[in-house]
Amino acid sequence: MITEMKKFPFYIITAAILAGCGTSAVIKDVQDKPVQQLDIKASANSKPIQLSKVVVRLKRGEHVGALQGGLLCVPQADLTWKGGRLKLDSDDLTDAFKEELEKYSFKTVGDTSALFEDPSSWKSEILIAGLVKELKSNVCFPMAGFGNFSNSKGESFVKVEWQIYSKLDRAVVHSVTTEGSFKSTESQEGGIDPIILNAFTQAARNLLADTKFRDIVVRGGETVKETTFKTADGIIITPGKSKPFTHRVDEWKDGVVTVIAGNGHGSGFAIGENLLLTNHHVVGESNKVVIKLGSGFEVGGEIIAYNSGLDVATVKIAASLPRHFKLERNLPTIGSEVYSLGSPLSEDLSATLARGVVSNIRKEGQKTLIQSDVNALSGNSGGPLVNVNGEVVGITVSGIQINKATQGINFFIPVKDALDSMNIK
Repeated sequence: MITEMKKFPFYIITAAILAGCGTSAVIKDVQDKPVQQLDIKASANSKPIQLSKVVVRLKRGEHVGALQGGLLCVPQADLTWKGGRLKLDSDDLTDAFKEELEKYSFKTVGDTSALFEDPSSWKSEILIAGLVKELKSNVCFPMAGFGNFSNSKGESFVKVEWQIYSKLDRAVVHSVTTEGSFKSTESQEGGIDPIILNAFTQAARNLLADTKFRDIVVRGGETVKETTFKTADGIIITPGKSKPFTHRVDEWKDGVVTVIAGNGHGSGFAIGENLLLTNHHVVGESNKVVIKLGSGFEVGGEIIAYNSGLDVATVKIAASLPRHFKLERNLPTIGSEVYSLGSPLSEDLSATLARGVVSNIRKEGQKTLIQSDVNALSGNSGGPLVNVNGEVVGITVSGIQINKATQGINFFIPVKDALDSMNIK
């Protein structure tokens, strides 16, 4: 599955409704949770993080606090979530979030000054989104009687629900809610914005203290997401045939299929007379899928084994395939020539062949991935990566795009790991 990231704006919207005396909000006092700074090794190995977006879920017209005035900070008006727009936006929040992360030696990416697509976004492995579920603020302008509405003091409370998204797993792998509060007794410039921003900063800092968040971000921690699996105990596959790709390449099209599940499709390939390998994210939670053969004929398929953590699945079909691949359990050599087969973008492009080289062998936590510049697009997921001897060495799983353009950075699951994870001999 190809992953592309977009930037979203964030606006805090509020207005003062004059109706005699305002009603101040009760501001909860939130304590800082202890945040341990990453050591040099952990910092070097931590996954790059980017704040994807922050949104506010408050009802229009909801009372959030009071605007106060005078030296005694007497409530003058209600502060409600309605109408007017403050200066606080996504850049302010992103900068504050990045500052907290970097203070504790976490890796961050993202350029808030980028006018269009952020060119550094592809480097991020963890995306974070925040949902502001509660906001309370009492803001006092001591010199309001003299027309000074720039200098203010006050207090604020923010509750944020964070969602942590792993690009490698292509899923939200953790959700946690944190709180933050801020109180100033001395006037400062900036109006309402800094008071709310400081409360948000504490909520972000308390996220960094969350144990599971740290395990996800720091390589070598616990598994990013809970793995579900079903093993294929007792299934033994016989070796397929292989021929060098210099001879009759078109013969191998008979061993590659299109997997149709729901409204989407992916690819798969034969490892036995009636057995296929593909990605778990291609079949999803389905028990049954439709398999479209190279001839265009469609048959039903049953999911008999899978491992969501490694993103692999085995499908059994009610038909005998004319050809299945020989599998190479050893990792390919860096620089060696490889080929990918699959159905990129459309079912009509089934058995599309692309050529490249093995760029590297990567470690992603507990996973091993083959990196290659061989072309891989949406729809290629689950297709085979084949060496020059016609042996499958990997399964297409993901790639990187910027502005919907491939970057020649694509990843493949070693076939040995796929079989072992489902107990296929």
